[in-house]
Amino acid sequence: MRTLVATVAALGLLLVYDGVAGGRSPRRRALRRRLDLLVSESGFPRLSGARLLFLSAGGFVFGFITAVTFTGGTAVAIALGIAFSWCPIAVVRARRERRRRSFRDAWPDAIATLIASVRAGMSLPEACVSLLTRGPAQLREGFEAFASTYRASGSFTVGLSRLRAELADPIADRVAMALELAHEVGGTDLVRVLRTLSDFVREDLRVRREIEARWSWTVTAARVAAGAPWVVLLMMCLRPEAAAAYDSTSGALVITCGAAASFLGYRLMLRAARLPDDRRIGA
Repeated sequence: MRTLVATVAALGLLLVYDGVAGGRSPRRRALRRRLDLLVSESGFPRLSGARLLFLSAGGFVFGFITAVTFTGGTAVAIALGIAFSWCPIAVVRARRERRRRSFRDAWPDAIATLIASVRAGMSLPEACVSLLTRGPAQLREGFEAFASTYRASGSFTVGLSRLRAELADPIADRVAMALELAHEVGGTDLVRVLRTLSDFVREDLRVRREIEARWSWTVTAARVAAGAPWVVLLMMCLRPEAAAAYDSTSGALVITCGAAASFLGYRLMLRAARLPDDRRIGA
């Protein structure tokens, strides 16, 4: 019976995945675009939005089968399967945040290097190419793509577009647009534009670091408060009589209400501590 339930759940998830990944409705296309954008911003190689959905479906099946095997309770297994289905998306989001933070720390030094190169007599495109060897290590992959594109096409604008696509970072979008504007302005205003851009990035970095330091305890408390009751529930359901109790209608209702309360409380606490998301320009 357990194997049958797990098989039906797996087939159902595969059908859902096929409907979302292969559908042509505007909502499905919008969902795929959002997932593709999330994956590109996280920097995971050879991963797409459709594959992320497949991993989420596999996470549900794995969590469901694991819970059914050890507890024998269907309601608890469904709850655990839903939690496991979110794990791949959570991992991708966490990697995206780490990547953005790394880029945010590197951009002030990169812009300072650009200013020094321009003041030394280099043109702005040459200064950008020099960041391939002189710039921060976190950004070299993007400037390598810029350098190869610029040398092949001779167009500074096309090279900046390739830089934006490679880094997939909100600050990179703003820096690229400012560099394009600075290249068009040129003359004595070039260094002024770059310095204004550097001041903006540094101030944004300072404010974000201060706020994140103050609210880090809130994020930790939200995660502990949301996860602790479910760890206790899983330990209780290792006893067959407890798992059977939660398989009843009232038990399933308790799990559903508890999951809704945990999710709502977790999201509200994170929202209180969340900074405004940097939005890509033209993405």
